[in-house]
Amino acid sequence: MTHVLRHARILAAIAAITFLAGTATAQDGTKPPSLADQLAATTDRLTLSGRMGASLLRPGFAVGEYTGSSKSVGGNFNGLGLFHANSATANFDVKLPSADQPITGDCKGGQGEINLAFVSIVRDALNYVCSYAGGAPAGTELDLVESRGGGLIPGQLTPQRVGAFHYGDIHLRAVTQHISGSSFLGAHSVSYAITTEDGTLVGGYQITDIGQPVFYLPKTPGPQRDAVALLAVSLYAFRDPGGMW
Repeated sequence: MTHVLRHARILAAIAAITFLAGTATAQDGTKPPSLADQLAATTDRLTLSGRMGASLLRPGFAVGEYTGSSKSVGGNFNGLGLFHANSATANFDVKLPSADQPITGDCKGGQGEINLAFVSIVRDALNYVCSYAGGAPAGTELDLVESRGGGLIPGQLTPQRVGAFHYGDIHLRAVTQHISGSSFLGAHSVSYAITTEDGTLVGGYQITDIGQPVFYLPKTPGPQRDAVALLAVSLYAFRDPGGMW
């Protein structure tokens, strides 16, 4: 049952990608504002600042009124050019104004690929799952997968990420969408648009070309800003293993 529910959530997230791609041209033929312009009008652009953490391996951070610490570990295995495997684990804590205690996140994921002669066979598509505890509402979770459909988002030539996030009664989608800088997803530049289930843009997350994490959070304080912040922190903690080959 859990697998079926997660599959349905990912299908809904792909629908959100289609919605965003369909907004490339307005009904009257004019070009709508860029994603960067839309985010500038509706969100606060916040950069991540470092803070003292529990240890050198678990540094602290602050994003506006949100503070916490995180630890991420990634691995990359290459077996004589025939087999590639990447893995990522992350755990973090973040204090939300609306939560009585810090929320903790525990995330795991990765993917593998086997190459035979000139044929590339993907055995495990990217799958990154986060569970939450502490001050998080029951059932809070993130499922992030890779879509290899190609062409779902104009201008995105590399594999796209599709995420479904649930925080109490708030349900959000995260999809790879160019915000600014390089339009090619890579090891140093990656960005997500964060929307509601009906495709309404409410936030974003970006790692710039120089590797700086940038968070776009709703201007109005409240549960939706908190949910977007938690989702963006989860994406920050994710050291995307899919960009390694």
